[in-house]
Amino acid sequence: MDDEAPKRLSIAEKRALASPLVLSPTEQVRELQVEALRTEGWADAELPEQTRKKLISLRVDPEVLDFFKAQGPGYQTRMNAVLTAYMQVKKEYGQS
Repeated sequence: MDDEAPKRLSIAEKRALASPLVLSPTEQVRELQVEALRTEGWADAELPEQTRKKLISLRVDPEVLDFFKAQGPGYQTRMNAVLTAYMQVKKEYGQS
């Protein structure tokens, strides 16, 4: 177990986390070069093991919801898998 206290976020970091995520195709995507951002492999992605989830209310753009719902039952699980992958990448790059 790690005895270090979690890093406290600066005001700028808190503001950045609160603002919408906007990826610039010319800058951020090229900088990140993360396997998770590629379209190949998503079809074969394994869903995480079921754990006890927390019930929240989340507002998403209509086209985002339509995209996930169009893939059939389990859209909330797939949305959680995408958010989990994003979290893991951020942690890997020390941005948690």
